[in-house]
Amino acid sequence: MPGPLDGYRVIDATTMISGPLGTMLLGDQGADVVKIEMPGTGDLVRFLGAKRSGVSATFLTANRNKRSVVLDLKKEAGVALLKQLVASADVFVQNFRPGAAERMGIGEEALRAVNPKLIYVSISGFGESGPYTNKRVYDPIIQALSGLTDIQRNRETGRPHMVRLIVPDKLTAMTSAQAITAALLSRERTGRGQHVRLAMLDAMVS
Repeated sequence: MPGPLDGYRVIDATTMISGPLGTMLLGDQGADVVKIEMPGTGDLVRFLGAKRSGVSATFLTANRNKRSVVLDLKKEAGVALLKQLVASADVFVQNFRPGAAERMGIGEEALRAVNPKLIYVSISGFGESGPYTNKRVYDPIIQALSGLTDIQRNRETGRPHMVRLIVPDKLTAMTSAQAITAALLSRERTGRGQHVRLAMLDAMVS
């Protein structure tokens, strides 16, 4: 039987875990997810950890129920092809560092020009303003800054401990999937798309 998101198309320009895992959840619910990968390496998670047939188990898990297409978004031709895909899509998701999508010509304004009802999703580590905006972010950093490592500290020594299950990435993914479905529901009622902005630190603190 078709899933609840059958008929919706998602263009997924995310890499690593938090973005791909969120769109994976949408794919699990029936959405048509088209994953955009850069030429050459593609998503680096393809090469991390145990592999089968040259592809890692983590990549296969986080990107199941998707189709991949190679586009060079550093070139005008690649951006033009992306816009063609977005024109018939419902959702576009990216997790570039703040400002990067705009410089590439695929920011909200550029894509909404070809699809006014688009749900545009930006996932970042620290949000789009503030002193950490342009810093690189990894799961352990979010665990530390959110206080999670302190909560898990050794009660005798006070030494902080990480949770080894990349919880911030996964929690951000679940938050993004819920926010996207809520935005789609809002669009059904109002006819308007919106910009969903998510920060891993915000998701973890909440």
